[in-house]
Amino acid sequence: MKNVFTYLRKNLSARILMLYLTFNTILMTVLGGSITLYSRLTIEQEVAHYMEKILEQASLSLNTNINDITTRIISFITYNKEIGTALSNPSMTINKQLELDRLLRAKLKSSNMFNNIVQDVFIIGENGYVCNISDRTDLIKDYPFTAQEWYRQAVSVTGNSHIQTIGLYPQDYYNPRITPNTANSDTFSIALSITNSKRNVVGAAFCTINIKELGKTLMSSNYEKSGKIALLDEENRIVSQTDNSGIGSLLPFSDNTLRILESSEMGSFKDYIDDEMYLINFQTTSLGWKLFSYVPLEEIQYHTQPISQLFSFALVICLLVNVIISIGLSRSIHKPIKLLTDNVNHVDSEHMRLEGTDYTYSELNHIAEKFDELLVRLELLIEHDYKSQIMINKFRLYSLRSQINPHFLMNTLQLLQTEIVYGNIEVSNSIVVSLSRMLRYTLYNYEKEVLVTEELNYIREYLSLFIRKFNGGLSVRYEIEDEIKRYYMPKLLLQPLIENCIEHGFSNNPSDNLITIAAKCMEEKVIFVVADDGVGMNAEQLSSLIANLSKTNIDDADIGIRNIHQRIRGSYGENYGIKIESQVGKGCRIFLTIPVIEEVNNNETAHS
Repeated sequence: MKNVFTYLRKNLSARILMLYLTFNTILMTVLGGSITLYSRLTIEQEVAHYMEKILEQASLSLNTNINDITTRIISFITYNKEIGTALSNPSMTINKQLELDRLLRAKLKSSNMFNNIVQDVFIIGENGYVCNISDRTDLIKDYPFTAQEWYRQAVSVTGNSHIQTIGLYPQDYYNPRITPNTANSDTFSIALSITNSKRNVVGAAFCTINIKELGKTLMSSNYEKSGKIALLDEENRIVSQTDNSGIGSLLPFSDNTLRILESSEMGSFKDYIDDEMYLINFQTTSLGWKLFSYVPLEEIQYHTQPISQLFSFALVICLLVNVIISIGLSRSIHKPIKLLTDNVNHVDSEHMRLEGTDYTYSELNHIAEKFDELLVRLELLIEHDYKSQIMINKFRLYSLRSQINPHFLMNTLQLLQTEIVYGNIEVSNSIVVSLSRMLRYTLYNYEKEVLVTEELNYIREYLSLFIRKFNGGLSVRYEIEDEIKRYYMPKLLLQPLIENCIEHGFSNNPSDNLITIAAKCMEEKVIFVVADDGVGMNAEQLSSLIANLSKTNIDDADIGIRNIHQRIRGSYGENYGIKIESQVGKGCRIFLTIPVIEEVNNNETAHS
């Protein structure tokens, strides 16, 4: 197995083949899964839409029947004022009750109050009067109708047109020995309170609903096997259902389903009922109750199986085709790449070119062309680097030669002779010590970087000789950040800049002239500033000096500053070097920029 993975990792053709197969397998799997998921979601949406239409039809049928019943009962009570008058009589005689029974039954039967939905009609008075329009003989004598919660609910609201829906309650007013199938079964009613001429509630009329007949109005869906439509009351009890099962029971809704039912008038969602996922639709009816349909998702998803099977078969066929295509593709790509690789391997110091070969693909030919261009640039870079190194070495040689020039040395020796003649032995000794330190610092270990502190010590020795020469007419100010003193820098960078100030910035007899040597750290760069308050330069002179900095030819004229500039740029790059600012009568400022150097690999340490 390890050898197989090694082969796949190192062999391009095999990797292309595996990558192509892997990509296509993943693509086909994702595509197939997406299609299957899309099909499943589409079917679910279609079922949800279908059930929505079914619920709309069921709601329309239910509302039509309920509205018809409501209209009839309101009309009956409104147009029969004698009912309220009779129920207002607290002491109705038996004869009066019988007379009222005959009157009400006759009028109710003539009013077509009954249909297949209306099971029975009751008129119940506060005075104890009870009229059962169906004239059933199985009513329990002296049943306390007015004490029942459903009756108290009906008479709690006044108004001749205020219809209430009384939720499920047991028909325990029927004698179970006479009608065992009816007694104690649940029903619900559409009720209207009855008032007298003084608008006092004196009773209520009830239309009890035939739940089985109502269930027939709830059309079944195509998912008759396990999908159901139910009518739920405010407490989510089953009032009616397509299969007439579970009447009066609660559906085991989850908390999520309950929240949705309470917060919305209609909707469609998925949730669990008895640990099984269902697609649920619901609508709120005119009764304030909800029509509720629920279909098992498992049954819906059953219809997506042919699509999944078809896709599995198509996936196998596509994989076989991909294997054949990928093998040919892998070979066609690998061959020119191998040819290019072989040609690259033949490139050496003597043959810095690729052979003029057609690598079939434009991309590979482009790579070969760019590689040839790179080889040409590499040759030029090697040649340029070689020449640059020669130039830098020449600048270093000239720099070394120019640090202690004969003119400076002769002036120093003349100064020493003068002090000896006048017998200033201490001053003479100081001049000798300073000169010897300068010579030792200049000639020892020239190639190495030194601490900034060492370079500054050398500059102090150098300037001390000029201060004595000009007999106090020259002063020096140092503004060096302490952090910079621990950094490193190339040797002998500052002296040519100071020498330029003395030679060109001041007159032959300087008096009260100042040289400022400053250094600061900024953005990982160390910036030295050597400034004088001398005569300065005009614009033409400044431009000429700046232009001279970029020259690479070596001559004795104006070598000092240019040498420093070229040394820095050759060592650290184009972002470093020298900049000059000057105005006539305001002196000159020279900026020397080098990178921050915190450590060096010198085998020897510079001495001061």
